[in-house]
Amino acid sequence: MNIASKYLYKEEYGQGDPILCLHGFGANMFTWRHFIDPFSRYNKLILVDLKGFGRSAKPEDQHYSIHDHADAVYQLIRQNDWQKLTLVGNSYGGAVALLLALRLEEDAPSRLSKLVLIDAGAYKEFLPGYLKLMRTFLGELMSFLLPARQTVKFVLNVSFYNKEKISEDQIKAYAGPLSDPGNRTALLETARQCIPPNADELVAKYKNISVPTLILWGRHDKVVPLKVGELLSQSLRNSVLEIFEECGH
Repeated sequence: MNIASKYLYKEEYGQGDPILCLHGFGANMFTWRHFIDPFSRYNKLILVDLKGFGRSAKPEDQHYSIHDHADAVYQLIRQNDWQKLTLVGNSYGGAVALLLALRLEEDAPSRLSKLVLIDAGAYKEFLPGYLKLMRTFLGELMSFLLPARQTVKFVLNVSFYNKEKISEDQIKAYAGPLSDPGNRTALLETARQCIPPNADELVAKYKNISVPTLILWGRHDKVVPLKVGELLSQSLRNSVLEIFEECGH
């Protein structure tokens, strides 16, 4: 059994060319709940919980680098032989999607059709504040002491422009898995290893991504600033940047 089938939980909806969605740090496939109806009408919509998150396995090991996450999803793509794939990534999932796009362009270009990056992590200089904190001893201590609901409320408040849109359903959906000790390990290890050793080399390769790419950003994103979206739009030669007003992360 390979790492993909062993660790990753996925759900599929509809038929057609596949759309694969990758959630952000500390989140899970609940992120994509509003995608299910519209995007499963004419496509196969695939929602995945990254290793250590949501309903995926949460082994208490150290294999949570961004390359580990990308490798697991890459194996899932190969395992299911998905072709003409649209890859969608939000925040940390966007960073994973960028790595996957680079790998697919090099190893299996026929598999990747389109790329969508939503407030994506892309440059080590723009690491979100709560990720910086989690990479410290204080952050590690807080991750074990703070109640899950309090942690989720804090992140959602930073992420949303309109705080009134934060719902109890969101808090429950994201806080629930955080109660699992394995999820705390996944959070800490993912935070520690979120910047790959070859980060500068990877950034230099962004220009090699040739598939049509849609970059979506909130004007008032306090987690990953709009500057990142602008830099990506300059680096990805076949991209379009769309900015949403009065919108956060």
